[in-house]
Amino acid sequence: MKNYIMMLFIATTINSFAQDEEKEYYLSTNLISPIAGLNLKSTAANVLIPLFSNLEYGFTLSGGYYKKSHNLELRLTAGRSNPYNFIPQIQFGYNLFIVDRIKHNKNGFYIGSFYRWWDYRNRVTKVDLHNMSLNITTGYAWKKNRFIADIRLNQSLFIYSTSSSNVNENHKGSGFELNTSPMPQLSPILPFLSINIGFKL
Repeated sequence: MKNYIMMLFIATTINSFAQDEEKEYYLSTNLISPIAGLNLKSTAANVLIPLFSNLEYGFTLSGGYYKKSHNLELRLTAGRSNPYNFIPQIQFGYNLFIVDRIKHNKNGFYIGSFYRWWDYRNRVTKVDLHNMSLNITTGYAWKKNRFIADIRLNQSLFIYSTSSSNVNENHKGSGFELNTSPMPQLSPILPFLSINIGFKL
């Protein structure tokens, strides 16, 4: 129910600015997420490719608007990382084109922050692992006529997880932690890359 309320709030917020002619609306997609969802035979590829897809698996559709030095974006993803799971995701965030804000020179460098919700759903055991995280972002967006290309680094900061699996008779497991890397044995701080292309509406 909370997710439906959040989606309704996001849709209402975006719609409330629909009449503003200064905004440039756009749609885009992640080029690497379909590959991350293929479950390749190589174990190394299955581990490393998601780091270049922003941990997005399958199909990703993102949209939002640019207004002067501001960018608001909603991302929806649905796919699987192996044959036994399904991972829907919702991300919502804001980016500030900081150099353009200072110099007004159309520079595409930005910084921002995103909220991410995803459900790691095991289709065999029927167990859902719900996760919410706060990320910071930095990247560069190129805009040429209607075409958009965006390369972004996404760094996780905090994560809250709760499982539908009963730990005991009347309790569901949950936890909150500082989490800056999905692979702490590789690096304590590990950002994820995303490469997005799209067009202005």
